[in-house]
Amino acid sequence: MIKNIIFDVGNVLVDFRDLAYMADLGFSEELAMEFQKKVVWNPLWQELDRGVLDPKEVMEEMKKLVPSHRKEADLFFDRLDEIVESFPYAQEWLHSLRERGYKTYLLSNYPKDLFEGHVENGRFTFMKDIDGKVVSAYEKCIKPDPAIYNCLLHRYQLQPSECVFLDDRKENVEAAIALGIHGIHFTDYEKCKAQLEQLLSE
Repeated sequence: MIKNIIFDVGNVLVDFRDLAYMADLGFSEELAMEFQKKVVWNPLWQELDRGVLDPKEVMEEMKKLVPSHRKEADLFFDRLDEIVESFPYAQEWLHSLRERGYKTYLLSNYPKDLFEGHVENGRFTFMKDIDGKVVSAYEKCIKPDPAIYNCLLHRYQLQPSECVFLDDRKENVEAAIALGIHGIHFTDYEKCKAQLEQLLSE
């Protein structure tokens, strides 16, 4: 019986709108694609999520990846809190699940300062309906490392068989399943919601 629903944040509850964000900053489509390929998709981004290295130093290294666009790189990181927006369905979805008696948790790869900023500035519209969270940069560990899943289970005394985990990355879902947690690979809201409801009814 499922009692606990664990959500990834990026691209599940919030839109990681990197290209739209760069368009808002005035980047051309060509430049935005260059930044996405060289900066956003660079392994250094995971170091922001991991939280082991000084984030300012990591960002400085990332700016060096686009040496001919220093001004734009400074702007990109100065306004980074604008890169996400909660999906319209997120708040009501979590609220309705808690109204039905389910506990809701976050398990997310996320930089510490950015996570705190998004909580404080209201970009995470769903936080009042969260029972607990484990965020990678606080734990110095990122998904799909089993340690971060176990951190959530132990911290909130959750039984894996009573949990379901929703994530947009298949490898993260597979890591949860390997620990005995039910898993749903999130591809779109309506499909995932239907899969969740099917699991909850079993």
